[in-house]
Amino acid sequence: MASARTLYWLPLACSMWYIAIVKPGAWMRLVCRSVVLVATLLAPVACRQEQALWDDQAFEKLAAVDAGVPFETQEPPPPPPATQPPTTPWGEGPRDMAFLIGFALQNNPGTRATWERAKATAAQWAMIESLWWPRLNAFGFAGYVQEALPQQNERLLDRGPQGDLGLELTWELIDFGRRDALTDEARRALTASNLTYNRALQTLVFEVQTAYFMLDSKLALEEAAEQDVETTRVQMEAVEEKLGLGLSIMPDVLVARQRWEQSRFKLEQARSETFDARGMLARRLGLSADVPVEILPLRRMPLPDGLGDSVERLMAVGGRDRPDLLAAGQRVRAAEARIKKAEADFLPIVSLYGNMANKWFNYTPDPVDQVDRVDTTLPTYIVGLKGTWLLFDGFERVNNVRKARAERNEAAAELARLRLEALNDVWSAYFKQLAAQRQYAFGESLVAASQDSYDAMFEAYVTGLRTLPELLQAEFDLAAARATLVRTRADLLDSAARLAYAVGSPDTAGRYAQRVDPRPDGERAR
Repeated sequence: MASARTLYWLPLACSMWYIAIVKPGAWMRLVCRSVVLVATLLAPVACRQEQALWDDQAFEKLAAVDAGVPFETQEPPPPPPATQPPTTPWGEGPRDMAFLIGFALQNNPGTRATWERAKATAAQWAMIESLWWPRLNAFGFAGYVQEALPQQNERLLDRGPQGDLGLELTWELIDFGRRDALTDEARRALTASNLTYNRALQTLVFEVQTAYFMLDSKLALEEAAEQDVETTRVQMEAVEEKLGLGLSIMPDVLVARQRWEQSRFKLEQARSETFDARGMLARRLGLSADVPVEILPLRRMPLPDGLGDSVERLMAVGGRDRPDLLAAGQRVRAAEARIKKAEADFLPIVSLYGNMANKWFNYTPDPVDQVDRVDTTLPTYIVGLKGTWLLFDGFERVNNVRKARAERNEAAAELARLRLEALNDVWSAYFKQLAAQRQYAFGESLVAASQDSYDAMFEAYVTGLRTLPELLQAEFDLAAARATLVRTRADLLDSAARLAYAVGSPDTAGRYAQRVDPRPDGERAR
């Protein structure tokens, strides 16, 4: 199959050989034969290059070369050099949630990308605004021209070097709403981009908050697992002591040791979950997952004491003030502006047009009269109104109006969907926080009761009034109560942040991003 370049070179070579053989002139034949010789030598190279575009394997090699990546590696790449252990950009030491939120807002690439998109939309709006200004264009020409100008009994030959240089002005005066519609659409798009950026900031704050709460809860669960290990160790030693006194049997000691090993296993599992939570927080901050991010504990952070407003009012605020809903509303208005632009395309355009130039040319009478050649310079100018009106375009404008109306309906449906989703988010987050508040109150009572029950059970076991299974059950209930309290506290903080995010109001978006006292008063840094 002949390639495109082969079909291009074949007629060119044939025509050049014809000129070289038929046309007279030694210098013409020499030039043409030289061109044909070069073309004959370059044709196979061009064909091989063209083949690379058709053959898949050859194209992959060509693409790999263009990308600077070898298609085939003769030897494995060298191992990467050893790197230093990763460190946080702010140095050592734990940081509170307010500091990490501020760092994430500056460092996370997602917010930077959203901001750049907003800037691009602003530039697009500025480009549309430029349509209201006149267009001034400078033009020029220089070359060799031959042109016949007919006269009564003769003709004038404009032959020789010619040039012109001038300015051209075009200013649309009346376009029947085209630029108004474009400007309105661009302004709506810019507002939607700004609101989208605001929602992106709220999303990042929410993600950092939830990751912070998750890491804090995992650290608290790890601490609870350490307490459980210590409890089971003391318990095992008590059983072994009773065995030495002849008050217990070996199966009880084995069961106690088994419970101690189980608690150590759960401690390692809790530590593994802590590593995952720490990596998640690092990614939310825009860092690598292996960066050791340390946080301050949230025990000193005040818990939300009440919801304050009714669910109906919060749903009304969320359905009205959320930035993503406002952005969707602006997109509906932008779609309506596109409809106006599409309808205005059926009308004419009236522009102010002006042209001023200076021409250099010469002409020769044919047949030659008294004047052999005339060289002159002539300034030219034109000014007036110019109108254009597209009368028929194959129904392109009709279908453009249909498309704009369909896009407007789609944007309106998307707005309705987002509003329903926002209302459902507020509803769900409201009752989740309400349940979390009640569960946390019960969790505190459960931990206190479980601790008292275990202390009493341990004393009774030491005195021989209770059996080992009863003691193990009390210890198991105490460990479960501690874990439950940690989870309910994390759920309460998370539900509060989720409700603020669902509402999306500026008054509630950062409600729980409060600064924690950096002095932990003996509490270990997390």
